[in-house]
Amino acid sequence: MKNPYKLRVTLLLVACMLVSGAILTKAAMVQIASNPRLAQMARRQFQSKVLIRPRRGTVLDRHGEPLAINAEISSIAANPAKLVNKRNLARLLSKAIDLPYAKTLQRLQEKREFIWIKRHLTEAELTRLRKWHIIDTDGDLVEGLWIVRESKRVYPHKELAAHILGDVNIDLEGLEGIELRMDERLRGKVVSVSAVRDAFGRPTFIDAEAAKDVQDGEPVQLTIDASLQFAIEQELRTAVERAQARSGSVIVMDAVNGDILAMANEPSFNPNLKGTPADKRRNRTVTDGYEPGSTFKAVLLASALSKGMKLTDVIWGERGTFTVQGKRISEAESHEKFEWLSLKKLLMVSSNVASAKLALKIGADHYYDTLRAFGFGSKTDVGFPGEISGRIPPKKAWQPLTLANIGFGQGVLVTRMQMLRAYAAFANGGWLVKPRLFILPEPAKPEPPKRLLSQKVADQVTEALESVTSKDGTGGKAALEGFRVAGKTGTAQMVDPHTGAYSRSKYIASFIGFPVGTDRKVVILTSIEEPRGIYYGSETAAPLFRESLNAVAVRLGLPAEPAEIDTRRVLAAEKSSAPAVQDQLDLNQAKPIPAATAPAHLTWNSSSSEGQSVWRMPSLAGLTAREAIRVLQGHRFKLEIQGSGIVQSQEPIQGSLLSENDSVRLVLAEPQ
Repeated sequence: MKNPYKLRVTLLLVACMLVSGAILTKAAMVQIASNPRLAQMARRQFQSKVLIRPRRGTVLDRHGEPLAINAEISSIAANPAKLVNKRNLARLLSKAIDLPYAKTLQRLQEKREFIWIKRHLTEAELTRLRKWHIIDTDGDLVEGLWIVRESKRVYPHKELAAHILGDVNIDLEGLEGIELRMDERLRGKVVSVSAVRDAFGRPTFIDAEAAKDVQDGEPVQLTIDASLQFAIEQELRTAVERAQARSGSVIVMDAVNGDILAMANEPSFNPNLKGTPADKRRNRTVTDGYEPGSTFKAVLLASALSKGMKLTDVIWGERGTFTVQGKRISEAESHEKFEWLSLKKLLMVSSNVASAKLALKIGADHYYDTLRAFGFGSKTDVGFPGEISGRIPPKKAWQPLTLANIGFGQGVLVTRMQMLRAYAAFANGGWLVKPRLFILPEPAKPEPPKRLLSQKVADQVTEALESVTSKDGTGGKAALEGFRVAGKTGTAQMVDPHTGAYSRSKYIASFIGFPVGTDRKVVILTSIEEPRGIYYGSETAAPLFRESLNAVAVRLGLPAEPAEIDTRRVLAAEKSSAPAVQDQLDLNQAKPIPAATAPAHLTWNSSSSEGQSVWRMPSLAGLTAREAIRVLQGHRFKLEIQGSGIVQSQEPIQGSLLSENDSVRLVLAEPQ
């Protein structure tokens, strides 16, 4: 009889051999035979597409000063599938990088191969990651975690020109301001390339040939002068605080070529910090409309003069009150009982009644055409996102009361940029120029200036505006010693959004003007919104204009004793029967910053670990104190000046590195 156990063992061995053969056959098929499904799984596990982001272009001021740059920063990412002990890791991460534990654990438990844990880590957070041994002494991380090096947008001057620059999101996409307007140029070309991933899911090898197609963003150069911008922002901040106002704005523009040299708003913000309320980020100079009030009377005067009237023509002031279509128009102050006023004096004393009567005398057709020719009701196309066009009522809707109100600046909606451009025409001899914010990229087809007023009319309006800043005018506090100043105050009531009527407690005070007789034609607008206490433009915006003009004079080197040639030209034009019209605007008047300041300038070197900008010190030897201050303006250095004359020695010396709040000592002596 056969042994049953031997038979069972034999059958078991045969079964094992069959199973082993099947396994080997299947393995051979997997290894040798083609299997599309498995091949796809392998590709998905070890191959991927990676987006390579280019470096974002820098934003520079007119002299090459960096206003927006890039800095390398660390972020932490993970492959949740490779992580172990996720609860303990979530607890350590939440302590190290200040994240809620529950949210961190939820992220670590996601069924994905890549997640961001936190973008843009600070040095303090990296230090804590090392302290909690998430990063070891060799720089390696816990399995499944890795550090990703990214670019971060940095604004080295912090609040400087913040409303112009705007900001970006965490992926370096423009959100506001120039960052949004020029996003396509700044961001460059993103390329998707093939990459091989390691066991942790991290990209290791990429398609180098395809990566060559990445194009870094191109730079954008603004017309802004960073040093002047800094000085203007300081003056604006002081004025807003003094007036206890809600907000304020200042614009400085070259009246000949339209270059915006400074554009400031208060309150401001630091674009390096996220979460600033929208009200602080808004560039009020182009996005907000307002009723211009008495500053509009200069446009009314230009319209009257271009129709053939003269500065000596007179209007009866009605002793303070005037009724149109049953509505009473009165002067700003009840004690103002004007009688006969010349057109020049109308502007000097800022009569509402005389302005209303002058508008009625000019007529709706001519005055409407004047406003449209000045560009009111249309965007200036300065190149800033969010600019509004303002509003001029349709001419067919103009009633006598409409015309009278617009005569003294009510019933129209304008922007500060539109008003500045209008006054530039008075400063440059009658030309309407397009405001310009960009040097790079250059416009494909520059828009030439348009003849708006004759030279004679522009000079006559300027003469009347000069009387405003005399001791008898409303703008005396705008006058700056050593300069002839032309300009106009404005105090406009704001509309109460709840009642739809003019508020008796909210005003916009403004002043627009320019120095007369200087080689460099510059026009400045200042406005203070909702000042408390004394709210008149003559008491709030006019002093701010004076300080702004002083900053411009220091930075641009405007002479304190203007030439007499402009006065002679005005007198000659008044005596001439034919208007003194230039054939073209002399762009040579748009002069650059004086050459004396050009050789010496600070150059940006790097950013410190605390986020402070680091600059390389130039040589200031041979410069006057004023010229040295021009070079250092725009930075928060502690400046100490000893002696008088020209710079003989300096600390730090040329080539040294210095950060914001560092001390700079200059020793001056008279030249031998």
